[in-house]
Formats: sequence, structure tokens, C-alpha cells
Amino acid sequence: MTGCWDRTELKQLGIVMGVAIDKDPDSGEFIVSTQMLRPGAISTQMPSSEKPVEKAVTTGKTIFEAIRNSNLEFDRKGFYAHTKVIVIGETLAKEGLLPVLDFFQRGKEVRGYVFVCIAKNTPASEILGIETGGIESIPAFRIRDMIEDTKFHLKGTQINLLNFYKESIGSGIEPVVGVLKIEKDKFSKKHVKLSGGAVFNKDKLVGYLNEHQTIGYRWCKSEVQSGAVSLPSPVNENRYESVEVKKADTSIKPTVKGKEISFTINVKAEGIITEQEVTTSLEDNTKRLEHMKKTEEKMNKQIEKDIKLAIEKAQKEFHADIFGFGRALNKEEPKVWNAVKEDWNDRFAEVPYTVNVHFKIKSTGLMRGPSQAKN
Repeated sequence: MTGCWDRTELKQLGIVMGVAIDKDPDSGEFIVSTQMLRPGAISTQMPSSEKPVEKAVTTGKTIFEAIRNSNLEFDRKGFYAHTKVIVIGETLAKEGLLPVLDFFQRGKEVRGYVFVCIAKNTPASEILGIETGGIESIPAFRIRDMIEDTKFHLKGTQINLLNFYKESIGSGIEPVVGVLKIEKDKFSKKHVKLSGGAVFNKDKLVGYLNEHQTIGYRWCKSEVQSGAVSLPSPVNENRYESVEVKKADTSIKPTVKGKEISFTINVKAEGIITEQEVTTSLEDNTKRLEHMKKTEEKMNKQIEKDIKLAIEKAQKEFHADIFGFGRALNKEEPKVWNAVKEDWNDRFAEVPYTVNVHFKIKSTGLMRGPSQAKN
């Protein structure tokens, strides 16, 4: 009586790992590339030399039509519950993503945590088709892993389907999406790189953040969990040392005085010195503390510089509040927010701000013996 009347056997499903969406410039139709898993190729009991995935490329006036058209060319019906990433072409992103993503958000199979990325200077289908550049044999898994690893570095960013919807249709913040591009190594072998951020105004792509601006954006959004920062050594400005961020927290506080609205960005973080090119003896505790303080000062200046680079880009070029200043204002001063929210992005472009950074070095991690190298 309670049997699975509408069941579909596993061997009848085409498990979709990744989706790439472009637009045909001639017909205006969507080009949808779906990357489906080939279970037999990844079997541990019967290893196979076949590729682990099969790609189906179809077109349609809507995303749903294009996906259904894949049944005309592929022998299994697509199953999207395990999709890891949706890659969108740059041209399509400039027109607006909400109509493109409506099918995925509305459907019951696609999870809200699937990553959304923008393909920069290349078709999205080509990004999904690169098979080199990592250990993982399934391209969609490799891209997923790179995106998840942003918690260990600062030069890229990520957003999932659910959060993109929240930020694009909400008020007081605009979304920034991870950027994927194709690069070649010295052997001319192509690989996919996650770098920078794609800035949106509502659901339309308006431009990009470079790596340093992306670092500043992530500090401002309190998205930094870990990361490596290279600084000129306090001992020798021509050499470098590395600091690993271990903990960070950022708060944005609005201040309202009459009709003037300003913001203060407070960053508190800590880390350790993990490497230095200049080896020197710091047996004396006074010297060690002095070295740590100088490194802290350099970290404070570098973080402040990156944040200001990101804010200047967002204010002057994009007129897009990607940091959530509006959300902070709505939380602290809801009446003021209601009075300015209709033209907030224009007001944001001129809003004054102050950046306060307090970075603490918890450990030098330096060798304590006398140095054998010259400074």
C-alpha cells in the first residue's frame, strides 16, 4: 500500500555532476551542457579505462526545454540531486541570472547548496570540459573542491544557489560570485583556475574584482577563516615572510548624524608567522616581541589597504553594496534604512567609512638557534 509507486531505478538515472549554461548568440536559445556520471568507469571492483563522465549538450528556448531535449540524445534521464556546480557564461550573466536559475531554484531535485560560478572570457561549457589540472577525475568534483578550498586561501570567493537568491532579491547587499577561468601552464596544458569575484547589481553581472580586491571583500564580509599573507620582512624589506591567518572576525557599524550616514569596519584577527626568507636569531624575548609588533603593523596596513581597494572599486565603478553596509544599517537603524533603501546603491557610492584593523601574532614559529645565513 505504501510502496514506491513512482520510483526510478538507479540504473535508469543519469546522475548529473555539473551544469554549464551559455547562450547561442544567433538563435538566442540556451545551450545547456550536462556532465553525467558514468558509474561503470569509477567502479572499484571492475576498473575501466573509460572516461568517468559523459557530456550531453542540448539547446532550448528555456533551461527546462534544453534539459528535456537531452533525452533525445542521451539514454538516461538527468537526475540533479547530486549536482555540485552550475557554471554560467559571462554574456548570459550580464543579462540577468534569475531567469536562468529559476528552473534550479523551483525544482525539487537541485539542492540550495550547489555552487554558482561565472566563466570569465570563455564559454561555460569549456570550463566544465577541462579534464586536467588535478587528481580528481571528475571535472565537476574538481571544481567543487577548489571552491570549497577558499577557506584556506583569500584570492577567490564562493556563493551557493540559495545565498545568491537571498542577496540578489533582498536589499542592503549585492552578491559576489566565484570566477572560473582557463589558464595554460608552461607546457601549454589547460587547467581551470578559481580567481577573483564577479560583482552583481541585483542579478546582473557588472564587473570583476581582482585578487587583491577579492581579499579585501572577504575581510570586509567576515569570510576569512584561514589564509596566507606575504609581507616584506621587518629585517630586510627586499625579503619576505609569510603569515598564516588562524582566526578573524569583522563587524560593520553604522553611525547616523542627522542626514549623514557613515560606517566603521572593525577587523580583529590573529595568526602565526610560518616562514621567513631572512633567518635571524631571536633568542632575546625583547627582540622577538619587537619583531612580532612590526609584523602586526604590516599586517594591519596590508589588510586595511586591501579593504579600501575593494570598497573603492565597489563605490566608484560598480555602485553596488557588496559588503552589506545596507544590511548593517537596517539592523541598527531600521527607520533610517526605510528612508534611504530605494536609492541605496547610489548613496552607497558616496558613503564615508573608516577601517580599523587589529591583527595579533600569536606565535613566531621561528627557529631559536643562531642564524647561519646572512641577512
